[in-house]
Amino acid sequence: MKALYLLTRILKGAIYMSNYSIRTAVIGYGGAYNMGKLHAQQMLAAGMSFVAACDLDPARMQQAQEDFPDIRTYTSVEELLAQPDIDLVTVITPHHTHADLASLVLASGKNCILEKPMCIRAEDAYALTEQAKQAGRMLSVFHNRRWDGWYLTLQDVIERGLLGDIFHVEMFMGGHRHPGYWWRSDKLVSGGAFYDWGAHYLDWLLGFVPGSVTSVRGHVHNRVWHDVTNEDQVDSTILFASGAVAHVQISAIARAGKPKVRILGTKGAVVDAELFDGHFILHTEAGGLPVETKLTTAKENHAAYYRNIFEHLTNGAELIVKPEQAARTIAIIEATERSAEEGRELFVSI
Repeated sequence: MKALYLLTRILKGAIYMSNYSIRTAVIGYGGAYNMGKLHAQQMLAAGMSFVAACDLDPARMQQAQEDFPDIRTYTSVEELLAQPDIDLVTVITPHHTHADLASLVLASGKNCILEKPMCIRAEDAYALTEQAKQAGRMLSVFHNRRWDGWYLTLQDVIERGLLGDIFHVEMFMGGHRHPGYWWRSDKLVSGGAFYDWGAHYLDWLLGFVPGSVTSVRGHVHNRVWHDVTNEDQVDSTILFASGAVAHVQISAIARAGKPKVRILGTKGAVVDAELFDGHFILHTEAGGLPVETKLTTAKENHAAYYRNIFEHLTNGAELIVKPEQAARTIAIIEATERSAEEGRELFVSI
């Protein structure tokens, strides 16, 4: 009878888990871009339960309560993490807080998502990856722009073999404008200019150029905006083991722009002037003749990020944005900075 009772309990537990909804929370509900609300909405759309929010500012917690009347709110991270009915916590705070907060989340036995960038130092990125592995918990980074329309279309073009072997990439983001007076312009808090759009660009780059990175050469300018501490311009030249070379530039002092992306392959090339205007140019050939085609890009599908998280946690689907991948991005950013400081090319294995 006792064995039958235990079997019944186990079966009931299995049934309960099969109907189980991932219970989520956010740390950080700042007003900029309403990112706390955006994350919560995407969690709910993916089939998760949004149960709690935490922010040091009581006014932001009042706003969260208005946005989601059924949730609990906290102004203490420790109090939030002590709650036993939270399975997943997304950290949406300034960059320099990511490493410590993620470590606390994982130590509390909860799964963790970090807003990009993962953190500021590669050492912390690798340590968090190992901590998650040892704890048996999921760690991911919110690189939802892997589902941007232009990038989805580029991946399709590559899979069709239309570019051949990619050997040269140029990526640019910027213009000539003051970077603004807020924490993302403060190098101690943000990490620097390369940690914003540069983190997206490097994540994209590592997604379509295969193989390891063997060297990085960085150049940094601080020439115009001396009232903030972020760099005016960052250039990173990245060499891959395949021989492919990438040049990524982030600038706040570029009076003349250029295409956001230019990719050269042995069979074709892609030029995308704006990334988000719904098309890019594919250069290839047909019957030995050059062909230039304006391709309409796919629709963005950012909601797919949290759908993958839900499927990973409930059904064991492969995690698409892995912490090891996000750590590579941080390692390249850090190598770019160190190369610029030392005035030399750094030979690495990333």
